[in-house]
Amino acid sequence: MRFIRSWSYSCAKYLSNKLNESHEKRRIYYFGFQVILGAVFKGILLVIISLLLRIFVPAMIVVAVFGSLRMLAGGYHMNTYTKCMFVSLALFISAALLSRYTYQYWTQWSLIILAAATFIISIPVLLKWAPADNPNRPITKPEEIRKFKFLSIVYMIIWSLVITTVIWTEPSSYQIYIIAASLGVLLELFTISPTGQGFFHKISGSVDHIKLMAD
Repeated sequence: MRFIRSWSYSCAKYLSNKLNESHEKRRIYYFGFQVILGAVFKGILLVIISLLLRIFVPAMIVVAVFGSLRMLAGGYHMNTYTKCMFVSLALFISAALLSRYTYQYWTQWSLIILAAATFIISIPVLLKWAPADNPNRPITKPEEIRKFKFLSIVYMIIWSLVITTVIWTEPSSYQIYIIAASLGVLLELFTISPTGQGFFHKISGSVDHIKLMAD
């Protein structure tokens, strides 16, 4: 979005001038401010939409699980902030809506199957494709790849223990949250899989094609 880029450039220029930094440092600051300001704006939009749709808590759980696993496992990155914002918001809101309006139909055993399937799917996906490369911070060193892959697996083991405990102790009280937490993991796994990468690449290309036609 233009105003994000404009604000980021102004902030980066001010900071680099104040600190008497080089043009390269200004570029780094510019990227950093884009990430920060973009995340704040996207967060505000997510909060507003989720409050309007009355799905605030499941939306926050989806984002928290997705984001925490993404820090370790990586994932697909759109080539513009606007695409990233709208696609990620659509995924988070859809997952939260699914949690909110289907939870009453889930039994304890169906929740167990969902959690088990999520964990079972996650292990081969993470072992094979995590960490997915970040164009802004490529992970190329074998030791770093092994570290993030290991941490991703540890994350999923902890996740499964927490979810299993919740299911066995208070399944009826936390159905919506268990579903949201599972969908958060599945969304992240999708972003690092070849299928997900191809899907998002097609969306990005379609948006570029529509913009080109409009111009």
